[in-house]
Amino acid sequence: MMKFIEILTVSILFQSGLSERDIATIKSPFEGGLKGMIILLTIMIIPLFVMGQQADTSNVQIEQYLRQAAQNNPDLRAQYRQYLSALQQSPQVSALPDPELSFGYFINPIETRVGPQQARFGVTQMFPWFGTLGARGEAATQKAKARFEAFQDARNTLFYEVQKSWFELYRVEEAIQILKENIALLDIFESLATQKYETNQVGQADVLRVQIEKEDLKSRLELQKDNRQVALQEFNERLNRPPDARVVIADSLQGKLLQMSKSELEQAVLLQNPKLSKIDFEASSAQSSIKAAQKEGMPKFGIGVDYLITGERDMALADNGQDAILARVGVQVPLYRKKYRAKEKQAQIQLRSVQDRQQSVENRILTQLSQALRDYHDGQRRLNLYKDIQIQRTQQTLDILTEQYSTSATDFEELLRLQRKLLDYELARQQALVDLNTAVSRIEYLYGKHNTDPEEVQITN
Repeated sequence: MMKFIEILTVSILFQSGLSERDIATIKSPFEGGLKGMIILLTIMIIPLFVMGQQADTSNVQIEQYLRQAAQNNPDLRAQYRQYLSALQQSPQVSALPDPELSFGYFINPIETRVGPQQARFGVTQMFPWFGTLGARGEAATQKAKARFEAFQDARNTLFYEVQKSWFELYRVEEAIQILKENIALLDIFESLATQKYETNQVGQADVLRVQIEKEDLKSRLELQKDNRQVALQEFNERLNRPPDARVVIADSLQGKLLQMSKSELEQAVLLQNPKLSKIDFEASSAQSSIKAAQKEGMPKFGIGVDYLITGERDMALADNGQDAILARVGVQVPLYRKKYRAKEKQAQIQLRSVQDRQQSVENRILTQLSQALRDYHDGQRRLNLYKDIQIQRTQQTLDILTEQYSTSATDFEELLRLQRKLLDYELARQQALVDLNTAVSRIEYLYGKHNTDPEEVQITN
């Protein structure tokens, strides 16, 4: 039991990113008993549990911001209303033409056996060839669906940009904190160099070097503060909020992991990417337009009824003054075929254009997926490099040189060089973490992770 707990404890310590030297330092006060190992295990599990809770909290927070962006972003609202507008096209094109009402007055009444015809009322309704209205309506419906996919792509793009901005805010905040910590470290170096200079152990150059380095970091710190303001404004712009609205940033950020292989991602992209879905609906609309154009070149039928008002004769006759009712049937013959052939050819060309564009967009999106996967793997490599190797080794070397400098005349310039190197590695680690998460968000955008149905969309007025 004792051995199992020890192995489990050491495993947790390794996963936390500590070196063997750090693990040995932590273990030493607790060695020598089961109780000590249990205490050590508890000490390690509690922070890891808290980190897990913080990761969950950060996920919840970003999801809240995504919902706010989806509801409030004005560009997204405009895209959605274009979709709603497109929905109104189908009822227009699939309806019968309006009936034609007519009235005629006989200036010179036509005499008939039962009396003079004085006026005529008529109504006529035309009917296109069978299936014409259905083909028109289907073409408009498919166009509306394509418009929704355009809205969905804009929505997914917005989600990606919101996450990217949020990660950038995290990076800037971490950079500010790291720079402050390094300035505090340089204050210690300056104090140490000053003491050695006052006791004639080193020259004044050491003091000046650390002061120069510290001023450089202060300048970089101010730049990061300006970057924070810009990043904050960009983030709030996407949520349609005041530029200075407060944004909650995670205390710690965990690297995202992909759960699908490259082949699975490629398949998901081809099936779910809104850009490709939009082109599919455009192709369906073009095919329906071809059918509609073909049917519009067929005869149209019309039926009508006329009501003729007849005056009475001044004599006794059967049916004297009887009004007449006339039923009519007509056919509109499309003799001038040129316009119908041109309309059908236009729809066919449009279909071929959509098919060509579909291949182009598909190739481009697969290339973007490969680029995002490259960035993801590169972020993983850099994160592991800085976290597990470079930062730990540089920190150990810096600690050794600092201890040596305090007791002897170690090269102070080398000490400052290592401090700069450690600062660069710490900043690069945060950049790698942000690049990793941004790449995952990009991949999620490409395969449409946040796709939704029209019924689920909620846009505020």
